[in-house]
Amino acid sequence: MSSLDTLLGAPVRWNQAALDADTRTFLDDLQANILKGHGRHHSAHVFMSFQGLEPDQVAELVRALGMACTSAHEQLRGNKRLPPFLDGGPVRCLFLSASGYKALGPNVEIPPGEAFRAGMAARGADLGDPDRARWGAHGWSYTPPDAMFLVANADPQSVDADADAVKAWLTLTGVTVLAVERGLQQTRNFRPGVAEGVEHFGYVDGRSQPLFLQEDIDEEAVSPGGWDFRFKPSQFLVTDPNGSSPLSAGSYFVFRKLEQNVRGFNAAEESLGRKLFGITAESDALTDEEQVKLDRAGAMVVGRFEDGTPLVLSDREAGLAPPNNFDYSADADASKCPFHAHIRKVNPRGDIERIIGGTDPEPGRRPIMARRGITYGALRPHNADLSEFADAGHEPEKDVGLLFMAYMASIEGQFEFTQKSWANNASFVANINPAKTLPSAGIDPIVGQSADAAVHEHTWLDGHTPGAVAQKISFEQFVTMKGGEYFFAPSLTFLRGVGL
Repeated sequence: MSSLDTLLGAPVRWNQAALDADTRTFLDDLQANILKGHGRHHSAHVFMSFQGLEPDQVAELVRALGMACTSAHEQLRGNKRLPPFLDGGPVRCLFLSASGYKALGPNVEIPPGEAFRAGMAARGADLGDPDRARWGAHGWSYTPPDAMFLVANADPQSVDADADAVKAWLTLTGVTVLAVERGLQQTRNFRPGVAEGVEHFGYVDGRSQPLFLQEDIDEEAVSPGGWDFRFKPSQFLVTDPNGSSPLSAGSYFVFRKLEQNVRGFNAAEESLGRKLFGITAESDALTDEEQVKLDRAGAMVVGRFEDGTPLVLSDREAGLAPPNNFDYSADADASKCPFHAHIRKVNPRGDIERIIGGTDPEPGRRPIMARRGITYGALRPHNADLSEFADAGHEPEKDVGLLFMAYMASIEGQFEFTQKSWANNASFVANINPAKTLPSAGIDPIVGQSADAAVHEHTWLDGHTPGAVAQKISFEQFVTMKGGEYFFAPSLTFLRGVGL
């Protein structure tokens, strides 16, 4: 029999499941959405409290919810049977927080980890998060959730029916439903007939993903060199301490509700472009080249153009499927893509070893997470061909954003490290070399969090234009954390057998 360490030591080839009993056992016991995102455009996230229930009552309802959960094997088989752009029906997953494990009684082991056991609110000061009292409505400000049940499907009616049934049943069992966060994927068509998932600022999202399913790796376009998007599953999966099989695995899961001020961001983005490029024409009188430059200013904030084209590779949108294996080896001084640009901050793609010396890529790879987020809030209106948003001057300022979700093997070493040591760290990555020879980059202008105005000032240089001069310009924070929690995604054998 293979050990779990062996299975997690190389990308999983799930088509082996028909022949390889160990791989099949592993996939049948693992929850969906970890190895591969569920891909559905509609979801509901039902947060609940077990307060007032006895351990045997909690175990009974966890078993019932566990029976409804989708396995990784079911998800992958369902997707394979369908044509492109269709999904394989509902996906359901259950996550427990540390308090949820405690509610199951002393015979259930709480997964290890200081961050997981403390909970997100207790770690918030180190992350730069607002106080829980400022997290907003829908229960986030009052009671920490013990569990979250995720329901995803291709159409909103199916998700509504599923979520309503779960809520009604939970209420009958004495569970308190704290909140239901609805996911609704915003899309744009940058290429004819191809709908790309974007966040509410309008940029392609979820592209720079680690791949640890061999079938996904085989389908990815690869050019020689560059960033290696292939990862071992052990970076995202761990042994389930309560699993019934030596192959039982689970994953730590971070959920954060991130509200976006789209109107504020767009105004700041345009102001930045006008200052950098000296553009004075009214918006309806811009030349094509002036619009390209304004688009480039936005790419200097995010690190890629709205269609996903990496700024380090082009001075404008390429109109092609964005690559995933690019790196910054040809832009070591960050003249083309700033060190502070969001996607460079949270995935430096070789910058660390280039700046501090050495050849070990692991310091820049270990914190990478498997992100599975979805947008929330009302969809922004499109133009006729769905390529642009049609709400200029009326963009939302609140109640829209991203439900950030990510799987990982270590909350401290992946999510918290990325937020504290990369996104919130004004010195990263430019000024981490021992000689301190480069200026500080400032915090991540998208997800960085700090009340210090100085770290919101960045140095902007358009290296795509010969003779361009660097300018120091502040870019404020337009993403606000509105709630969240640390969870664990247990094995199905645990969920379906706990308390028996």
